[in-house]
Amino acid sequence: MNTYNIANTYIDTLGIRCECDNKKQREGLFNALIDFLLERKIVGIKYNKKRSSEYYQVTDLLYGNTKLATIAKGYYQNENNRFNPDYYYVNINLYGLKRYNKIKDDASLHLIRNITAFLNTYNINFRLIELDIAMDIQSSINKYLAVCVNRSPNIDYFQAGETNANGEKIQKEEGSYYIENYQSHKKKKNAMSRAYLYDKRRKELKKYKRDIGFELTRFEVKFQKRWFVKNEFGVIPIYKALQKYAVLEFKNSEQKKQLIEKLNSAKKGKQRRKHIDDAIKNNNAILHTQKMNNVGSFLREIDTIKFDAKGEFIFTKHENYLESMSKFNHKR
Repeated sequence: MNTYNIANTYIDTLGIRCECDNKKQREGLFNALIDFLLERKIVGIKYNKKRSSEYYQVTDLLYGNTKLATIAKGYYQNENNRFNPDYYYVNINLYGLKRYNKIKDDASLHLIRNITAFLNTYNINFRLIELDIAMDIQSSINKYLAVCVNRSPNIDYFQAGETNANGEKIQKEEGSYYIENYQSHKKKKNAMSRAYLYDKRRKELKKYKRDIGFELTRFEVKFQKRWFVKNEFGVIPIYKALQKYAVLEFKNSEQKKQLIEKLNSAKKGKQRRKHIDDAIKNNNAILHTQKMNNVGSFLREIDTIKFDAKGEFIFTKHENYLESMSKFNHKR
């Protein structure tokens, strides 16, 4: 039995923000992006009245009846900046980039490339505000367990496993196992990152009534706005942040149950790490870790892609790219 496995890893959600000096600049950028997307016939657009407010107006970007992304114009007053308290911005959020539906996955990639090439070509700066890293394993979720090894004292965590000592279900949604236990929407939104393990095939069936055709277990870590403010940009910092979690595969349910009991009784990260290391050493579990080449290529592409004079994409090669010079390292 192998003790380690490197699994394919993708970016499944991307959120970027363009900050604007004033309302006029924001309106100009928003309208230019919409006009560009319509002119190229990349997506359809539909104003999302339900999600919009006086301070945040959302437009859905559609491929047929499927929402690939949203583009929103926002405003709030920054009380910490007395010289320029009015803060205007445009957010672009792209969802479900790896659905295992080739037509829609290709449409999402085409949309991302066009939006970021447009921004880069016209030297419109943008920064990351959301990034979902998804590690996919083609196997049944019943064999797997995900746990946070190095826990923060300020965050509550779910117990591992299906039920607690009283026989009550730990998680509300069957087939989805959240790691962090945020008690309010505000705490969840303000977290730097959060993670969960889920049955991707089951989720696609439930949400979209579509069977991807094979068992797929996905471990997903959502990096949110505060993470990008506090951390240096790059594949290595992202990879290091992922290592506070462990995703384990078991050859039988009894070995999984035994480790769950030990992990739930452990009080410190060192104890959890030792239990995990012992399970791996004794060939009771396989540790799955992320293969980051797809993530690195994706981030390099959105950081540098441009249009040439004919409107074709220009890509920067890996050997010519320096993460330290990235626009994403310019803190605000």
